[in-house]
Amino acid sequence: MAAFWSLKKKLKKADDDDDGYKLPTSHSKLSPKGKRSSWQNRKIVSWVIITVMVLILYKAFSGVVRGGREVMKTVGSNTSSNDGQVLEEDAYYDYDFEDIDPKVIEKFDGGVQHYLITQFGNDVLTPQDGEVFEREQKMLLSSTVESYDLSMFRGSANGAANGEHVLLCVPLRDAEKVLPLMFKHLMNLTYPHELIDLAFLVSDCTEDDKTLDALIAYSRQLQSGTLSQVFADMDQAAAEAEQASKGTEKLYLKYMNPDYLETVKESFSPPFHENYDKPFRSVQVFQKDFGQMIGQGFSDRHAVKVQGIRRKLMGRARNWLTANALKPYHSWVYWRDADVELCPGSVIEDLMSKDYDVAVPNVWRPLPQFLDGEQPYDLNSWMESGEALNLAKTLDEDDVIVEGYAEYPTYRVHLAYIRDPTQDPNEILDLDGVGGVSILAKAELFRRGIQFPAFTFENHAETEGFGKMAKKMGYRVGGLPHYTLWHIYEPSDDDLREIANKERESRRE
Repeated sequence: MAAFWSLKKKLKKADDDDDGYKLPTSHSKLSPKGKRSSWQNRKIVSWVIITVMVLILYKAFSGVVRGGREVMKTVGSNTSSNDGQVLEEDAYYDYDFEDIDPKVIEKFDGGVQHYLITQFGNDVLTPQDGEVFEREQKMLLSSTVESYDLSMFRGSANGAANGEHVLLCVPLRDAEKVLPLMFKHLMNLTYPHELIDLAFLVSDCTEDDKTLDALIAYSRQLQSGTLSQVFADMDQAAAEAEQASKGTEKLYLKYMNPDYLETVKESFSPPFHENYDKPFRSVQVFQKDFGQMIGQGFSDRHAVKVQGIRRKLMGRARNWLTANALKPYHSWVYWRDADVELCPGSVIEDLMSKDYDVAVPNVWRPLPQFLDGEQPYDLNSWMESGEALNLAKTLDEDDVIVEGYAEYPTYRVHLAYIRDPTQDPNEILDLDGVGGVSILAKAELFRRGIQFPAFTFENHAETEGFGKMAKKMGYRVGGLPHYTLWHIYEPSDDDLREIANKERESRRE
């Protein structure tokens, strides 16, 4: 039995080492349709070897294997119910957007002479065989050249129906704890998963942080269709641990609005939409540091003195990820923060339907009830004001204006403050600056040089500078004031002190 498990671990390690961070669809336990990708062909020999080894082990240790069936059954029960589902959508297999047949290309692997002998029995061809040879040779040569008509990838209001591909970008730093939340939201997206390429950038994490390892592990489960069951088991264990600790681990929850907490609970409870467990078109994981030394605590990140430096470094990270992950066939780029707590699964379609070049929702966050229960979170989506333009004239060219601080009285109209939950969520208003929690932009903008300024652009940087740059180049930038995403609540130092005071008071009573 020990030999069997030792071999199993070695095979698993070999599989884990393969491909680095690439997670192509062929790694999924969900079955691809036919032999559409040449990636599969390179796996055949490996699978044959593994199959032979398993058969040998079965013959030698059949009694041991039979004895271990109950153990394997327990492990196997932690899988999704979609075993054997065939991934029919062409989008899973059009990685190169080339009209080629991998079976034809394979014929030339041994050289042209070998091809002629094996296919036609002679290197002197009949006119009919010559036509076949010319056609297949042309396909071979065409496979080495990729051409894209970028007018086909400009983006439209109905991207799902038009088969438009979306690059979904997520920057991550010390984000291990929020990864389950992030992946649940990704699975809940109703935009066709086969049209979404995921790109994660892990950067500047602290030494003991495990964001990168956890991200890769979750991504593999995601592409295998088993991640929802993994999270169900984790949630059950967390609930039991919370019950054992008598609710002291997240003490602030006692002071939150019960209706909000119930909404969160319902949002992550089944039934889910029918494609919840469906793998995405691809997953890319990047790791690169940019020298970000500012802490990830709420008070650290939001101190006014660090905002300019922090925003410029974040701009560098976003630009780096865009430059490395954007492909010619992407029509849209969707930027999303990992720490969003509530968001409609249809957010991509909802923003896309407005047919703006850049569109953002409103972003609020819940608060304890002793702090009025809720608060605008993202103040970086705004309409320009005369006061702000005059303020910029008084600043050095490298100074960065940041919203929500007394040091920068801009008197702008903020998208967050004109929210009315009773009004039409489809209403959209023109903006000048945008926040970075959730941005949908046409890929054309990035191809034409618009970026998240990692320098001071008209006294702004990163996402606000991105909005201003897009407007300056003639693109439409808009925000939905009544369409709201909810950011997670992160207790500030002052909040924690107030909660501690209330706990002490309650014990005295």
